[in-house]
Amino acid sequence: MAETVEINGSMFTTHPVNIEDFANNEPALKERFDMYRKEYKDAGKNIINMNTYYNSGFNHTTQKQEDEKEFGIEVEWVY
Repeated sequence: MAETVEINGSMFTTHPVNIEDFANNEPALKERFDMYRKEYKDAGKNIINMNTYYNSGFNHTTQKQEDEKEFGIEVEWVY
């Protein structure tokens, strides 16, 4: 499920994806970036930047695995 937050006038939307879908398959990841570029353009949103992200879910303070691992694509955009 995509989540969006606003920081300093830019919107940041994270799109979690299943990392297994992209293991050893870079073209599939590029296609996902292309898909998001088209979706945002069609919605009248101007993309500033796109990145992959990874959250291990590990809390280094407690030294425990507290959340699920998450891989995804983050889109920074404005209207």
